[in-house]
Amino acid sequence: MENVGKGPGSRDGEYIDWLTIKNQAESVTTDVARIRRHPLVPVDVAIYGYIYNVESGAVVEVKEATLAGKAT
Repeated sequence: MENVGKGPGSRDGEYIDWLTIKNQAESVTTDVARIRRHPLVPVDVAIYGYIYNVESGAVVEVKEATLAGKAT
């Protein structure tokens, strides 16, 4: 383990499709809508969506996701 962080690194991960998310708010909203439509989720349970910023530690509500997950 003494060489960790030294040298040019490895190219072993180049073949991996990392599936990055281009629009996080849209992705969260899509996920909340999918959960909202699931037959085992009661309609009177609200579902919320948030994005966690790993740099600042902030948790930000995605308003569109909250609307998509509102209880009826």
